[in-house]
Amino acid sequence: MLPADLTAALGLSPRRLAEAVHDLAEVGFVVETHPMLGLRLVGAPACLLAEELACELAVNRVGRHIECVEATASTNDLAWESVAKGRDASDGLAIFAEHQTAGRGRRGSRWLAPPHTAILCSVVLWMPRAGAAPALLTRAAAVAAAEAIEEQADLTAGIKWPNDVVVEDRKVGGILVEARPAAEGTTAVVIGIGLNGSQGPEAFPPDIRPQVASLGMLGAEVDRTLLARSLLERLDRVCGGVDWADENEDVRHEAARRCRTVGRRITLAEGGEVYEGEVVDLDPDYGLILRLADGSQRRFGAMTSHVVSGGRPGAG
Repeated sequence: MLPADLTAALGLSPRRLAEAVHDLAEVGFVVETHPMLGLRLVGAPACLLAEELACELAVNRVGRHIECVEATASTNDLAWESVAKGRDASDGLAIFAEHQTAGRGRRGSRWLAPPHTAILCSVVLWMPRAGAAPALLTRAAAVAAAEAIEEQADLTAGIKWPNDVVVEDRKVGGILVEARPAAEGTTAVVIGIGLNGSQGPEAFPPDIRPQVASLGMLGAEVDRTLLARSLLERLDRVCGGVDWADENEDVRHEAARRCRTVGRRITLAEGGEVYEGEVVDLDPDYGLILRLADGSQRRFGAMTSHVVSGGRPGAG
């Protein structure tokens, strides 16, 4: 577009337009200037930018404040630092990092991702004390992540109970929900989400490579900015109600539909004991119902138990 047309469309003076182009170049945008054709955007930075994520973002609460950092130990840690500043400063805040040096997953596992390859995000929500059940928020966030992947990567995404997002039975994402009592009978909740974007197989330790993948490894070319925006909009829909004390019934049904663990045989640990059986259903509180060898059924909570093995096709 010719500079004169661009200044008229944007309501900028020629000097302010030149300054804006310079500012874009400073953060990594590549703008080509031609004496006859004018200005053309030919390249964008590899990093996520808060301004791009926030531009006309269709949210009411989740993502109304956005921060992007190059590196941090953990986005969840940064989120908890923001909680200390109070509800007004932190509720709805979404923090993205290009790289985590100590990213954590469930049960103390590490979340590994080279810089500029993944979505590494934490969202802060202040909840009524009775409505801050981590299991229900885990379920809702997993649904939101699966929907965002399907929209932006055109891949069918499911949930491996309780907190993994899977494509073709390979883990492409994970959820970690942490909750702490806060002021005046409320609970501060941090929802940590990691989605593998463009990593190659070499980014994952050899012992887990068969079970994990990035969206790129599965054939998708994903714009991380669009994926992050989609994730925030879906999180806002399923988790963003100000007085959220229970999930929308649609979220429950959607999580059950996407759950790849139902119908499979697994080995599961709870309270120092190990159990084996077939997963027959999920209960309303996101507990897993296992049919044991003697035919009896037992419920296992999402926050008190974990799958030791199984949950894949053919698992015995």
